[in-house]
Amino acid sequence: MLRKLENDWKSYKRALRIEDKKHFDKLFERAEQNADASSYMNTSEPFKAFLISVILEQEKEIHNLKQRKIEA
Repeated sequence: MLRKLENDWKSYKRALRIEDKKHFDKLFERAEQNADASSYMNTSEPFKAFLISVILEQEKEIHNLKQRKIEA
């Protein structure tokens, strides 16, 4: 699922500025971290599972940054 989505967005990625491409790639890396859970959705719209996976990883990162700030 992720590889197909990544392939579908290939032309978009090519059009991005060089400095944005690494951030685009990071989205797929984050989604990959939840690929197992996404596979249970069995949805006709895999993009939804991709978005939720990315949002989940961002939420975890926000939480971790807040924890570090509290501990500092």
